[in-house]
Amino acid sequence: MARGGSTVTEHASPLDAVEGNPAGLAGLSARGLDVSVLGLVAGGTFNNSVNHNAKLRGVAGVMPFGAFATPIGHTPWVAAVAFTPEVLMRANWHYNDAPGTAGVTYGYQKQETQIIAVRSSLGIARSFGPKWSVGATAGIVYNQNDLHAPYIFQQEPHLAGLKVLLNLTTRGYGWNGGAGVQFAPNSRLRTGLSWKSGTTIRTQGNADGSASALFTALGLTNDPSFHYHTQVQNDLPQAFSAGASYKVNQHVTLAFQGDFTGWHTAFAQLPITLTQGNNAVINSVVGADHFNDAVPLHWRNQGTFHAGAELPVTETVTVRAGYQYADNPVPASTLLPLTAAIMQQAIGTGAGWTHKRWHYDAAYQVQLPATQSVGQSAILAGEYDNSRLKIWTQSLTLTARMKF
Repeated sequence: MARGGSTVTEHASPLDAVEGNPAGLAGLSARGLDVSVLGLVAGGTFNNSVNHNAKLRGVAGVMPFGAFATPIGHTPWVAAVAFTPEVLMRANWHYNDAPGTAGVTYGYQKQETQIIAVRSSLGIARSFGPKWSVGATAGIVYNQNDLHAPYIFQQEPHLAGLKVLLNLTTRGYGWNGGAGVQFAPNSRLRTGLSWKSGTTIRTQGNADGSASALFTALGLTNDPSFHYHTQVQNDLPQAFSAGASYKVNQHVTLAFQGDFTGWHTAFAQLPITLTQGNNAVINSVVGADHFNDAVPLHWRNQGTFHAGAELPVTETVTVRAGYQYADNPVPASTLLPLTAAIMQQAIGTGAGWTHKRWHYDAAYQVQLPATQSVGQSAILAGEYDNSRLKIWTQSLTLTARMKF
């Protein structure tokens, strides 16, 4: 983070290797334990036909994570076990629900989503002399999804465009893997290449809510509450990274990295299956107690560039700085306040301190404010037509590493 997110050539940290390039594990000559905590704060504003600068504020997420690595005897092999974040996103908005189909509105509402995915993984790496190393990881990903917001049905033909107030919670597991290689032709230059597979996670849970405003608009006096068993499928994208680090002199090391993230295939839509519905009116309209819906996403593939520098100022203190630029993967047509991952530029800085067997790092990153406007939205009912979003985030990561 402090070096702009350049990790594909790192070979001194169990965490950086597991998260960035498992081939870097082969650079560890002693057992090492990394323990980190990440805190993320987000801010933003939302404007549409009934809101002017509605605010997004607060802590977007806090997550502890860590990794342990150990050489295997006197062999060139190194093994690792890790617990790391895959996705950490929480958006907490409060704004007026715009009138939709039949003028339905639920008034001033808390609109909140939380998506957490964490990975428990094993890693293995091998060095082939002083120049080459390869590595691989495999992990189980736990995913938790929570949504509290007005929800507009998108694809179920009898309900499309209609809106209810929804509370949804699902949990589930998936798996993924990764591999990487590093090559150091000399003591000053190191290159790296890594790949991480996509992840498919089918989560199960429950959806409760109310169609009160919809029933009122339709002149119905029936009980508007409902309950469903729910399945949500999350697809996380595969990613490729390539980069190089160059030791200019004994004081300065530069690092550069490029990433490709395949959002186009993974985030085409968000499928939702609702079963065992208990509301008689909704069941009669659909013709069953179950149906499928899907939220359109249509994200684009994303390219990211990282650049960073590292400078030792004393024998025990090192400072770092970096810059990151990423394409915006979110099309304006499907942009929502709850899925606004539109930030493009980030600046990071940090420092490290070594004391005996311990090494401590602090890294701060700010993702600069990004603004995106919507003309005609692909989300039904027209509530997000002519809207505008502005988002920014700040994060702080603290890490302690012990060698033993």
